[in-house]
Formats: sequence, structure tokens, C-alpha cells
Amino acid sequence: MREKEIHQHRKDEHLSLGIKYWKNQRNEHFSGLRFSDVRMVPQGLPELALDEIDLSVRALNTRFEQPFYIEAMTGGSTFGDKINAQLAEIAAAQNLPMAVGSQSIAIKYPELTAGFQKLRKINPDGFMFANLGAHHNLEAAKRAVDMLEANALELHINVAQELTMKNGEGDRDFYWLENINEIANKINVPLIVKEVGFGFSKEMFHQLSQTAVSAINVGGKGGTNFAWIEHQRGGEFELEDYGFTTVESLLEAQHAQTQKTLIATGGITAVSDIVKAQLLGADLVSAAGFVLHQLMENGSDPLQMKLENWKKELRRYYALQGVKNKAALKKRPVLLSMEAQYFLEQRRK
Repeated sequence: MREKEIHQHRKDEHLSLGIKYWKNQRNEHFSGLRFSDVRMVPQGLPELALDEIDLSVRALNTRFEQPFYIEAMTGGSTFGDKINAQLAEIAAAQNLPMAVGSQSIAIKYPELTAGFQKLRKINPDGFMFANLGAHHNLEAAKRAVDMLEANALELHINVAQELTMKNGEGDRDFYWLENINEIANKINVPLIVKEVGFGFSKEMFHQLSQTAVSAINVGGKGGTNFAWIEHQRGGEFELEDYGFTTVESLLEAQHAQTQKTLIATGGITAVSDIVKAQLLGADLVSAAGFVLHQLMENGSDPLQMKLENWKKELRRYYALQGVKNKAALKKRPVLLSMEAQYFLEQRRK
């Protein structure tokens, strides 16, 4: 196959294997802290009315009506563009932000930009995240943003995935910080640095604290495992259970005292996960694998019903915590399991 077709085929493999990963519930088999290790403290006398609750979040120079969005998945192939178009329709109908998968294929092959550009026509007023790998230069970053008329840019970091890719496919040079900072300083939209399923340590938060990035997406272990996906594609380096989970990454952010906007991704499957992520410091929360699985298994209408229910359930969870907004929610205490406390003790050393 020609190089472009090989790249498109790889995109489709990632998408198909990601669907298989969730269908087989492989995301349930991993070590580390889960959202079940975090418990909410009951507030049975909330002294508020449900209609007084404001779920909105102010972040990335924008007011978001809900604290969650549809995270990056795909694009750049016929199959991927079809999925993205469906997601854009859902995002528009539900007034939710949406991120696209890596646009590197369209940067390399400009004839493939149409599939990404179509999304803005489907959702002309929605908040959209562009997406590129952290090795791309400023010019490529600007092209990715322009392609979508994007409101923000995600630069993904994926060392573990690259190292597990087949010989000849994955990167082997990972000098990214200077490039990330240059793009953050010169791009005209907020820049988010995002992991792709292996989480963030306090050391990583400290490194990015010295840059001009607007936000950090922890991309924790617990969602789609791209190391597993690359091994299924023939990668010689098996790395199935590596990294920090989303809960662990959020605890690391607390320890690092990061001042950046914090986004939680990785294993978000329920409204309680969103609330717990916010209790641990997340400003925004996003889901990819779960949303894709729901779309492929049940279709667009049931997925929209699920997302609509999430909005209603969020309001009820806020009431259960006795809070009217995110600022108040972040001040509520949580109970951590013994495993979580042991993790904190180890990481304080």
C-alpha cells in the first residue's frame, strides 16, 4: 500500500481495536486506584433547591454549560470521518464540546482535510478541540487549528504508545518541552497538553508548570489502552499495565499544586466518575472510549439520551453534596480507600 493508505489503515486499526477493547471490557483489568477508591461524604441537609444549581465551568477563556465533553477519538479515514461526523452531530445537539483525533494525517496529506473541515459545518457554533502530537511544529499547529476553526488545541504526549508501535512506525526521539512552550506562547488559542492513557506524575506537572500551556489533560490509565492496541497490531514491546490511573494522576496534581486548568480523562463511564474527578480537582472531564462504545453498540439516539441523562444526574449529585456550583463542590471533603492513602504516603516521600 502507498504511505497514505498505510497511515489511514493504521487509523482504522486504532479505532477498531479501541472498540474491541471496550467491548471485551479489558479496561476493567488494570492495577491502580479507581474511582471506587474515592467516596463522597453525604450531605443530607443541602439547604438548596435543584433549580439553583449551576453546573457551568469557566475554563479556556470560555463558559461551558456542562463540566464534561466528548474526548478525541479519530479522523482522517473514511471510517474515522464517519464516526467524527456522528459525534459532531451529537455534540451540536447536546451543546457539548468535542475533540478530534490526531490531525497529523491531514497535515501530511492535505487532501484529507475535508473530513475534519466538515465537522465545523455540522457544528458551526460548538467548542472544538484540534489535536496533534507534541512533536509537531508551530506551523502545523496553526494549520490544525485553522482546519477546524478550533477553539483550542490539544497536543498529545504518548511516549508509551510510540515505544510499543511496530518498528518503523513509532517515534524514538522525545524532546518536546521547548516545542510545547513555543506553541503555547505563539498559538492564538488555549493549548492543552494531553496524555493518551498513561497518566501524569507530579514530576510531569512540575515540568509543565514552567511552560505557557493553558491546561493539562491527565489522560489516565483506566480507559482505552493504546499500548495494548499497538501490541495487537504487531508491536514487539508488550506494555499492558503501565502508568498512573486518572484518580492517581489527580492526586499527583494536588501534590504538585498545579495552577493549570485540569482536565480528567481515562475510564469515565458514569456521572459519579465526573463528580469524583471534580472533587479531586478537575475543572473539566471528558470521555472517549465509553462514548465510542455506546455509539457503536447502541447508536446515536440512545447515546444522546445517555448524555442528556448525565446532565440531569449531575444536578442531583451536586444536590447530594449540598453545593450550587463547581467552586463549592471542590471544597467538599472525600474519603479515600486505604490503598489510596498508601499511594499518597509513598508519593509524599
